[in-house]
Amino acid sequence: MEQPYTPQPFSAQEVTPAMASAFLNKVYLWMAACLMTTAGVAAYTTVNPEPAFWTIEHPWLSFLGCIGIVLVMQFGARAFTPMALGGLLLAFAGLQGLIFGPLLYVFTQESLGLTFAVTAGMFGAMSVYGYVSKRDLSTWGRGLFMALIGLIIAGIANAFWGNGTADLIMSAVGVVVFALFTAYDTQMLLRQGLYEADEVTRSKGAVLGALQLYLDFINLFLYLLRFLGNRD
Repeated sequence: MEQPYTPQPFSAQEVTPAMASAFLNKVYLWMAACLMTTAGVAAYTTVNPEPAFWTIEHPWLSFLGCIGIVLVMQFGARAFTPMALGGLLLAFAGLQGLIFGPLLYVFTQESLGLTFAVTAGMFGAMSVYGYVSKRDLSTWGRGLFMALIGLIIAGIANAFWGNGTADLIMSAVGVVVFALFTAYDTQMLLRQGLYEADEVTRSKGAVLGALQLYLDFINLFLYLLRFLGNRD
């Protein structure tokens, strides 16, 4: 569900730390709100599991709902105020919480906590790398996008094939791809924070940037869970 784009090459040395930090602070605040919303909704399903069971019974509706929100945000951003766009983002995070809710019944709390901690550590390290690296990571964009398409196609094929070894290989590739996406997206957001002067556009960009990093985090978590998750 990653939404890649193709930025123009730039020099990370041109980034003004104050401007980049101010913009990224907004991005990370929105992302933190997303993670808390997802966690809160998932925890709610342990008390009232009916909504989570509904998403299991209607997986395509849940999937289309997520895709629909992302598409509306990406292609309709100009029509929304920053707060309305943020509301859509939190609605997306809440729907993800319903989808994640059943994981609380399948995996032990200890393994979920461990996976979250490992994900947070990897995400933080790669995001810091994207922030401080003087290397132009924009050249990674096309390769990462092609790898993502390959993962999607392989995942669909393996859903019918059901090969456990192939699933583990795809999971390992997925961890690498979304770890690299984290660094890539962070540096691309630095560029956006530097060169976009209009405050309203910056605010909307922070929401959309939070969506990108949130998706990186969620996908990284899901792929790591296949290695670290212990079934209850």
